[in-house]
Amino acid sequence: MNITRLELAARDLQAQKEFYANVLGLPAHLSGGKLEVKAGRTDLIFTQAEADFDGAYHFAFNIPENQILSAKEWLMPCTVLLKDEQGNDYFQHSGWNSEAVYFKDPAGNILEFIARHDLSNAVDEDFDSSGILNVSEIGLPSEDVLGWADELCTRLGLSVYRQEPNENFTPVGDNDGLFILPAKDRIWYPNTGVPAKLLPLRVRVEVNGKGWEVRGIPYEVMPV
Repeated sequence: MNITRLELAARDLQAQKEFYANVLGLPAHLSGGKLEVKAGRTDLIFTQAEADFDGAYHFAFNIPENQILSAKEWLMPCTVLLKDEQGNDYFQHSGWNSEAVYFKDPAGNILEFIARHDLSNAVDEDFDSSGILNVSEIGLPSEDVLGWADELCTRLGLSVYRQEPNENFTPVGDNDGLFILPAKDRIWYPNTGVPAKLLPLRVRVEVNGKGWEVRGIPYEVMPV
């Protein structure tokens, strides 16, 4: 599954632009209440949120599978890496054969760089913004995780990823793109203190050559 476009809400678009352009080094254009960021193969869009908007999204960027330590060093001078209860700021996920680091943008969104060792995308040079390959995960909380996972798998022809379906947390998709389905109010990893909320978004994906969009609250799945 490929996440081709992700549209999220944010209250301070100028702060978002400065972060994505100056910290992550991505092409970013702000105009007419919309910030457009080119994150590798994914169009990442932030729209002006309502004044009472409250909450944070979780999404991840795939990076070359051999660059997690280089990416960590690249990030450390310009942002704070998130840590778990033991103070770790670098995470090996053996069940997913991946490594990751986590950080926040100015809106408080939980961002992740993830190196997936099952993808053949290693490079020789040190990490820079060109290593941000695509948005590969988006969190879609639910009050019925198992039912939501079943709907996505049935409608889009996807599978639960590397685990048995679980009512608290179930990922759906593959190494290129995942829907991360936590139970509503579950705290986003790692030790962020940020609860998973149902927030307005639009995410467009391509599965086996067919386009789909998830949008709204409650979420709707529509062909495009």
